[in-house]
Amino acid sequence: MTTQMFKAKNMRSAIGMVNEEFGENAIILSTKKNNGFVEVEASDNDEVIKSFPSNKDQKQIFENLYLKKINNSEDRKTLHSQKKINPTVSNNEVNLRTSIEELLEEVQSIKNDIKGMYLTDDSSVCDSLSYTTPIKLRQERFLPEIIRKLSFAYIGKNIDEGKIAFYRQLAKKLACTDFSRIFKSNNIFIFGLSGSGKSTLCAKLATFLSDRNKEKKINFIDVANNSTNHSESLRSYSRVLGIPMIDLKNFNLSNIEKNSVNIFDFCGDLNFAIQKINEIKVNYKDFDFCSILALQSGSNSNIIKNVMNQISNIKPMVAITKLDESWVGAEELSALAINNARIGLVTGTKVLI
Repeated sequence: MTTQMFKAKNMRSAIGMVNEEFGENAIILSTKKNNGFVEVEASDNDEVIKSFPSNKDQKQIFENLYLKKINNSEDRKTLHSQKKINPTVSNNEVNLRTSIEELLEEVQSIKNDIKGMYLTDDSSVCDSLSYTTPIKLRQERFLPEIIRKLSFAYIGKNIDEGKIAFYRQLAKKLACTDFSRIFKSNNIFIFGLSGSGKSTLCAKLATFLSDRNKEKKINFIDVANNSTNHSESLRSYSRVLGIPMIDLKNFNLSNIEKNSVNIFDFCGDLNFAIQKINEIKVNYKDFDFCSILALQSGSNSNIIKNVMNQISNIKPMVAITKLDESWVGAEELSALAINNARIGLVTGTKVLI
């Protein structure tokens, strides 16, 4: 029977180490934080346990302390300022309230861990839970947020019907409802992250629009900053397709031909494209355009979130590109739906849909 000090990153881990070492007979003698770690002193020595205050007394002290201080957030925020103004505030009270702050942090940590947790048995998710629609969707790697948001679709249905209902609602949330603006607009802005296939998308869209209406004149407009070379890919497509390629500096935005379609390829990074689009919106308020974000397939949820946050004021149609190179799965579709993306085009190397 010994007394021992246990060190861990947080209180929960430290208590787990105590239980593993001493079992249920252990008693916690003290706890403190030291250099970012939690130190817990515990013992299973009978003499130490007998000399320590009874569990009942400790429980009562804890209950009174917890109930009295748990909601007193304002007191916690102003405590140290009170100490400076009023020296009569004791160090014991400062330590007590600091302990309450630490307790609240631990409670919040536990709540965060519990979120999204599922009951399991010794082998896997227990049978009573494994055959439910949300669990099946989680197993397919759909994100919890979109599963909860579309729960109205599958509640009260069996697994097969529930999954189909979920997919339909997800499709409705992701599908662009105004695809016709591509045909109505004479100016189409294509932008996105570097390497997302913007120039190739320009060429495919030009071919698509030309096949649809051969009388329409189509121009490629190359938009590049000073530090970026003009798009060689777009230049190659211009020669192959016989479509004129014009530099933005030599293109008059205020005097657009009414019977032509101008496809703007914003070379360079996303920030440059956003800057130029905003400049055009401010300086040419009557300039009508349709914007398309080229988003490469295989982009993870963090990339999608960051990109959609940056372009939230533009509200573009989304084109999923390079589908022949990588896969768009449940996680990516979830992130797109959560961030209110509307997909109007999907494309591989040879195909535009």
